[in-house]
Amino acid sequence: MGAYNRNTDGLDLVHKFAGQVKDRNFLVTGPTPGGLGAETAISLAAESPAIIILVGRSQAKAQQTIDAINGVSPSTKVKFVEAELSSLKSVRAAAQTILDDGEVSKIDVVINNAAVMASPQMKTEDGLDYQLAINHLSHFVLTNKILPKILAAGPGARIVSVSSSGHRFTGIRFNDPNFNEPDSYKEFAGYGQAKTANILYAVELNKRLASRGIHAYAPTPGSVATNLQTYLVALGDKATEVLDEAAYKVHGISIAETRAREPAKTLQQGSASLIRAAIDPDLVKEEGIFIDDANLTTDPEVIKSWATDPKLAEKLWGLSEELVGEKFDI
Repeated sequence: MGAYNRNTDGLDLVHKFAGQVKDRNFLVTGPTPGGLGAETAISLAAESPAIIILVGRSQAKAQQTIDAINGVSPSTKVKFVEAELSSLKSVRAAAQTILDDGEVSKIDVVINNAAVMASPQMKTEDGLDYQLAINHLSHFVLTNKILPKILAAGPGARIVSVSSSGHRFTGIRFNDPNFNEPDSYKEFAGYGQAKTANILYAVELNKRLASRGIHAYAPTPGSVATNLQTYLVALGDKATEVLDEAAYKVHGISIAETRAREPAKTLQQGSASLIRAAIDPDLVKEEGIFIDDANLTTDPEVIKSWATDPKLAEKLWGLSEELVGEKFDI
């Protein structure tokens, strides 16, 4: 039994590991007010980081989060970098903005949090599956591009890719990642593939960076009521059918039974797994890469083997490079 549980609050972990926050530089994607990215960034501000970089769609939308961070820690410099994650051109421009910023000499922790869930089938301007592009490929490009600044932070730096129990819906569709086959797309097949990709990306990053003291983790926040549910709400009457199919594949029970067994967490409880992944220095002494209820786990009932297989991680890296049209020598 781990030291933490589903009731652990992120802020408690920030205070516990205050020395891993103060005067360090953090980057968080998806800072929309009322979401996990915002909650995580505001919680981290409680122990006075030097810089928090927020990467999001519009500064106006993120202003409430920026103001909240300033209110908690006036000494923390907040930098907003605009990026439309469905556009690789926009992501690359954001990465260049960060690389060109002389005030940001290093980035100690990257938290790739921005996500979409269960969207209808769509393609990005790059011809990529919408969920795979936003949840994985955009972060793959952003993180790999800004790696010089992560490497500058040295041993102890972290790369956190937020995943989900939804990864248990399906692994990577290596032969058809963009769902070009007729009738192959399902809302949670797209989400499950993308959330599996988040974990496999962390597996491969560890293989490539752990010798330099830089580690990657893939936490799941659990079920938290945020705007991530936007597309499910839009499904209307069809939502229960879609959710039931997902719940049976992921949990083996209906969505109603799932909700009864695992009530929704608060934003603070949801942020705990992200924050532990980001700042607990002792994580490296434990086995695993997937963090659930703020505890590392290798339980095959919790994390599927298709999300941790090193060969699949290497294969996904190659596929990701192919899909984004760029190779990364890391």
